Amino acid sequence: MRLRLRLAFCLALLASAMAAARAHEGHDHGPPPAVAAALPRTEAQSDLFELVVVLGPDGAATIWLDRFTDNAPVEGAVTLTIEGQEIAAERHGIGLFVARHALLARPGTRDIVFTVSAGEEMDLLTATLEVPPAPAIAGGAAAELLALLRELPLQLGIGAGLLLLGVLLGRGSVRRPLPPMIEEPPALMPAKTDLPRRVAGLALLAMLPAATALAQVTPASLPGEAPRRLDDGAIFVPKASQRLLTIRTQLAEAGEASATVRMVGTLVPDPGASGRVQPSQTGRLEPGERGFPTLGQRVERGQILAYVTPTYTAAERGGLIQNAAELDAQITILEARVRRLTALRGTVAERDIQDAQAELAGARQRRTAIQPALSGREPLVAPVSGVVSTVRGAVGQLVDSTATVFDIVDPSRLWVEALAFDRAALGRITGASATLGDGRSVELAFVGRGLTVRQQAVPVNFRVETPPADAPIGASVLVTLRTARQVQGIVLPAGAVVRSAEGPPVVFEHASAERFVPRQVRVQPLDGTRVVVTAGLDAGRRVVVQGAGLIAQVR
Repeated sequence: MRLRLRLAFCLALLASAMAAARAHEGHDHGPPPAVAAALPRTEAQSDLFELVVVLGPDGAATIWLDRFTDNAPVEGAVTLTIEGQEIAAERHGIGLFVARHALLARPGTRDIVFTVSAGEEMDLLTATLEVPPAPAIAGGAAAELLALLRELPLQLGIGAGLLLLGVLLGRGSVRRPLPPMIEEPPALMPAKTDLPRRVAGLALLAMLPAATALAQVTPASLPGEAPRRLDDGAIFVPKASQRLLTIRTQLAEAGEASATVRMVGTLVPDPGASGRVQPSQTGRLEPGERGFPTLGQRVERGQILAYVTPTYTAAERGGLIQNAAELDAQITILEARVRRLTALRGTVAERDIQDAQAELAGARQRRTAIQPALSGREPLVAPVSGVVSTVRGAVGQLVDSTATVFDIVDPSRLWVEALAFDRAALGRITGASATLGDGRSVELAFVGRGLTVRQQAVPVNFRVETPPADAPIGASVLVTLRTARQVQGIVLPAGAVVRSAEGPPVVFEHASAERFVPRQVRVQPLDGTRVVVTAGLDAGRRVVVQGAGLIAQVR
């Protein structure tokens, strides 16, 4: 019973000490207010570079060096000058450096001059870093204990001590046999069974300062370094997260762009470079010499793709055999007549010989025409060179003359069919492009327009200048027509504009090194990869052009 009371008392002391470490006297114990960052930091920038310094709990300063215009990491070197002392930062990666010095661990305000060199470029940047005082620890030697706790061997020793404490507490809580009924005289020294309990209690009390120090040092360095949305609507993204998300920016520049008109189109094969393979009669499919064609197979013009074996009923086949026999007999008679008349040449008229020869030739042609119907096969020949894009048959399948067995397409010659509802825009076309479903853009050349209205719109054909090899034929594309009318604005990549939670389009301005502000804008499409911002953004601002969609997801 006494062991349990002692253990509960020690645990209460431990909880009160840790609570005191988290909330000092005179501070509110409620939820902490929202801050921009948990770790001490500062930043500096110039026309060339942007620099962020984050002071860790171990007194080491982590330095992030990027280009000012595009936010790309800079391969270079950084030297710090603090109170006349130069500190060379250690390189830990592209645009990532670490500097250590006693002045960075001493509380106070530090004016730092950064010397940045990257190739032939060199710049000086200045910043002020506020080093906070070390957190207070219960006990007389707070600073010494905090410094010792930063050492790994001592932390391992603390862990071993806590493990030993658990073992001792477990042994002390085991039930002991009841003492004898006869009381023995009290001993001057404590009993052996009570010694582990006392040792455990003293060890627990001795570990209170160490546990309090760990509670102050470890968790305070992590919570504030995650990207989050601030109270004013801006988004805090630390440099470490920017590197992971590959955030890139560019300076907004005012200019002119062509006004555009958008419409939906379909990617189709060029009718002059594609073809369909159909049989001329009903029959059964048989493979060709190279086997039955497969999707994606390359074929050449005139290549036999398959055969069609005619299928007849018994009556139809009997009629064909009878006609063939009659033609064979007629051919035999005509051949004998031609030989007889030829032998009598000079005694018979030449006209009779020519008539007999013509009649024989006609009989032979009729016999040749019905021969495939008896035992022959109709070859299905490729009309153009290209790739087999559709296979609508199989070996042994019955097909008729209306069925299309194969579609052959030349992937290097594709068209786009679109419907234009704005007929006036068709007279001022200066260029066109199409955006595929995966975001790729291809240039188009205007071919012509139709005269028959389809769905209250004018059909328009375009030729794809350089079609990709894996272009999805038959898929819908977004056609952008560029007209002669000019629009004033800021041209940005299409990926820089995202939809906000409220609905209107926004771009993210890189207001400071780790702060991004959403700006509502009005945009017009320029082509498949660019847009023009006509309102909501001023020239000279840094705008996120890569990773804007990831920043918009931060809550």
